[in-house]
Amino acid sequence: MQPELLEKLPTPKLERWKYTNLPAALKKLDLTPAAFGWGDNIARETHAPGADQYRDTMLWDIASNMSKDARYVDKSGDISVHALGGKLYNPWMKFHVKQANEITVIERQSGEGEYWKNGVSEITVEDGAVMRHYRLVEESEKGVSTSFTHIRLGRDSRYEGFTLTTGAGLTRHQTHVEMTGQGAECTLNGINLLSGDQHADTTITIEHQAPNGASRQGYKSVLTGRSRGVFQGKVHVHQAAQKTDGYQLSNALLLSKFAQMDTKPELEIYADDVKCSHGATTGRLDEEPLFYLRSRGIPENQAR
Repeated sequence: MQPELLEKLPTPKLERWKYTNLPAALKKLDLTPAAFGWGDNIARETHAPGADQYRDTMLWDIASNMSKDARYVDKSGDISVHALGGKLYNPWMKFHVKQANEITVIERQSGEGEYWKNGVSEITVEDGAVMRHYRLVEESEKGVSTSFTHIRLGRDSRYEGFTLTTGAGLTRHQTHVEMTGQGAECTLNGINLLSGDQHADTTITIEHQAPNGASRQGYKSVLTGRSRGVFQGKVHVHQAAQKTDGYQLSNALLLSKFAQMDTKPELEIYADDVKCSHGATTGRLDEEPLFYLRSRGIPENQAR
């Protein structure tokens, strides 16, 4: 990796990056900037959400400066993003669901060899519209995949997102949601199935900026080997967002004594008529049902 690019990366010295060392994962890779050939003919939001407050949105800036791929999506369909070894990609996708419309998008992220895929997704769901967004992350075990998603929700709109992560040496999914319209709903769910030395970081900020909004975050992780999972979920309720209903939950199951899970739920509330809560569990496998299965002839790995 080029030294000048490494210097621009976020480091664990930043609060929202303290569990993920991206420079360490990238410094050993020899990468050449590349493109998927999508073209570059859509306007981009150059200022990252949360940049002024957190000052840790360098990956958005890198993608904005380096991206040669831009795709506009306003209809249901499948999207496949496959990386090749030795390459650095900065794909930029812009999703737009117009007023009272409804779309479903299945996004498949994959690759082969060593690479870094640093993507940005801008998502706008207008008043009364619905977007269902399913991400399947099956990257190479030697690949690095980082993504920054910005979601803006209008009045009475709904976004339903689900991410299944099974691959990549390191993944970081960062999501910033702005619920600008009254009565908006946002659901973010995910499953991380990690093994070996894999590292998966899910970092979410949901900003309730209008009344009667509802948000749900639910993530489950199963970790084996020396893998490490991270969940950082924040619900920020602005003063104007009365009658907000916000909830977040992280459950992790450790199948190895070397596996590790870091969980940091956070509530920041400035309204006085809200219903917000969070929960988190991290534990090892119960030995009793494991013994029950093994006593009936099921091998230990299969029983686990």
